[in-house]
Amino acid sequence: MLVAGGGPGGICAAVAAARAGARTLLVERYGFLGGIATAGWVDLLLGIAPARTGEMVVGGIFREIVDEMAALGCARPFDEGIAKGRIPFEPEAFKLVADTMVLGSGADLLLHSVVSDAIVEGDRLQAVVLEGKSGAHAVEAGVFVDATGDADVVARSGARWEMGRPADGRVQAMSLIPQMGGLNLDRVPTRGGGASENAQALMREAMLAGLPAYRWHTPERSPDERQDALSFNVTHLSGDPTDVRDLTRAEVKGRRDAWEIACWMRETVPGMERSHLQLTAHMVGVRESRRMVGLETVSGDDVLASRKRPDTIARCTFGLDVHCPMAHTGPEAVEVGGVACRRSCGKRDCHMLTQHLDEVPAHGAAADRSWYDIPWGALVSADLRNLATCGRSVSADHRAMASLRVMGPAMATGQAAGQGAAMAAASGDLTQVDVTELQRRLREAGAAV
Repeated sequence: MLVAGGGPGGICAAVAAARAGARTLLVERYGFLGGIATAGWVDLLLGIAPARTGEMVVGGIFREIVDEMAALGCARPFDEGIAKGRIPFEPEAFKLVADTMVLGSGADLLLHSVVSDAIVEGDRLQAVVLEGKSGAHAVEAGVFVDATGDADVVARSGARWEMGRPADGRVQAMSLIPQMGGLNLDRVPTRGGGASENAQALMREAMLAGLPAYRWHTPERSPDERQDALSFNVTHLSGDPTDVRDLTRAEVKGRRDAWEIACWMRETVPGMERSHLQLTAHMVGVRESRRMVGLETVSGDDVLASRKRPDTIARCTFGLDVHCPMAHTGPEAVEVGGVACRRSCGKRDCHMLTQHLDEVPAHGAAADRSWYDIPWGALVSADLRNLATCGRSVSADHRAMASLRVMGPAMATGQAAGQGAAMAAASGDLTQVDVTELQRRLREAGAAV
């Protein structure tokens, strides 16, 4: 089988499949694994908070990766992180652990490889075409898992997909993460520390004056106490993440905005007087892209109702966090009065509020602070019997993707996709996977199902 995309979901899919005995190849476009966790520099694992009643929503390979990073002193320990609902980590440690786990599982790894085309016969995907320094070549497999995040395999194969909100097709805002070094961490406002309200007030004043930020971001301190750096989620960028022109504009604007914000931080924020812009992420962080049309679809109503399903293969407690697709920054971000697209938005003349109110969430919290279930059918293409997906390409509507997009559920659906694909390796038919047996094997591997 072939797993396309070595981000958090793809890593878990490849490890699960190889451990289950399937001959597995993991292909990744960059020279390292981790995707949004490493190339995107999003150094915080979310979507892991337990339900109000204490039931876990993540485990399995996710926990193994956290435990390995924690052993290096580079991640918050699993149990502590679950209690807090978030696990900060060091991206370089994530790369190292991912390499070790993927190769240790017996999977083959091919970096610097981009999916450029697909070969389809009837209702089966026969091969994908990879492009790289060695040129183009086709790789055949019996079963495929699309873990690209953008549903690239789905799109190249001609299978159906959707993107954006129904009203105007816009997707959630993207962000380019800057990391600031040279900090005095005893004085910089951090999560759980003091002075955050003052920093928010200073940022609001600067945004009203035109600073291209969308909020003050109170970051998590690194688990590695030797670090004097923090990453800040403060830029908002609009555009179509499947259009290279839009991506180019977003990357260029993101770097320019990050530099301006970094200068403001050095001049204004306590503890950052001697700071410098250490890096911007290797890629712009995409929150929403193509979503495969699957045998089943997770809806925003499912999230809000904490819907339980008999065919579940993963859980999620993360709420509806729809980053405004208009990507407001500066004075407009202050006018909006929040990050998420909600009915409480201050921009009362927005077309979503005046013409499409039914598409705008009133709130984002799941009922009774419980979890909702992700069914196996949401991972299986409705068009190609041997194509599955995971992470932010699963079959879901625009609102539900605002919950499913974070790394906790991405890794959980990745493990399920890999385990299920291994079960279907002989037949090449993911629609015939025995979900009850899949659930048993996932639980046996420590997953929360």
